[in-house]
Amino acid sequence: MPSVRLSVQATGPVLPAVSPTVGLVDVHRPQFRCLLRLPNTLLPRDAVIDTGAPLICFPEDLWRPFRVGVDFEWLPFAPGPAPPAGRLVGWQFTFRMARFLAPVTLLDYSTEVERPNVVAQFATGNPPAPPGRHSLPPVIVGLWGGLLEGGTLAVGRDPASGHVTGGLAFP
Repeated sequence: MPSVRLSVQATGPVLPAVSPTVGLVDVHRPQFRCLLRLPNTLLPRDAVIDTGAPLICFPEDLWRPFRVGVDFEWLPFAPGPAPPAGRLVGWQFTFRMARFLAPVTLLDYSTEVERPNVVAQFATGNPPAPPGRHSLPPVIVGLWGGLLEGGTLAVGRDPASGHVTGGLAFP
């Protein structure tokens, strides 16, 4: 069973909380990340695993180099009500849906898992960049679209350091 190890990034300091029965409880706020190999790109791209996001989202700076009809195809919405705006913390955007014609690959430094027919939101615009950031924004890997489906997300703790760990396993 291939497994991709996720990197863990803290989204802020550990928050100490006090329990009347066990004393001090450290509240961690981990963010799980992986790398994605994408069509028509030389280097893998950073991605955030966001189990609160319903869809996979590519900011415009990431999807613009992809070629229509070679790397992806547009998936127009059926006639009827317009889809709601996409939302991430501090950013609201419109989007179009697209299906990749080439596999998207989840990877760490020793394992690669190809995922065919990935469907994603292609956002209009980019999220606001934190001060001093000069890199491209990450891909947001939400629950639906083909990257996580069929996989198992495991969250654990390193016995030696006590740090939070994460991994994705696929059958």
